[in-house]
Amino acid sequence: VPAAPSILQRSRARRGGKRVRFAQVTVYYFARRQGFTCVPSAGGSSLGMAPRHHRARRYSLSQFAHLRQVSHRQHLRQHLRREKLRARRRELTQNGTVPSAEAAGLTLADVSDDDLDVGQVEVGDYFYLQPLPTKRRRALLRASGVRRIDAEERQELRALRLSREQCGCLCRLTCEPRTCACSQAGIQCQ
Repeated sequence: VPAAPSILQRSRARRGGKRVRFAQVTVYYFARRQGFTCVPSAGGSSLGMAPRHHRARRYSLSQFAHLRQVSHRQHLRQHLRREKLRARRRELTQNGTVPSAEAAGLTLADVSDDDLDVGQVEVGDYFYLQPLPTKRRRALLRASGVRRIDAEERQELRALRLSREQCGCLCRLTCEPRTCACSQAGIQCQ
């Protein structure tokens, strides 16, 4: 006796093949600004974007997939280059063959593409957003034309990170509105 088709298969068949299909991807480009809307895990100088895009571009799905793959491979190559540079600096300094000042003089240009094992890493498996150190965020902002980086943001972000470590109030069983942090903030007691 043949098995009856599952409920899911029957409902798909009844729909008549209606599907959503995408033909294009629209990419909007924004200038980089100091953020004030995100909280990096350490330091200040959060990254943000201008309120309006300065350019938009349409791609077919295959063009966009290819562009993403090329972009991800470039990011991976840069990441591996930085890792290789750090390793060389450590090696030179730890072995004592070169004073640390000379090891610090090495730059990314000293790491060739032949030194990288890009072929060994699957780009799709590797690529995800990496946290950036404060120095790199500041350098990105300056390279994007941000002239004045707000130094007070560092203290504001630190205060936000500290406040997020404690969630809710200290009430037990019943809420005491006079001492309840939630009630004083105008939200329901947690």
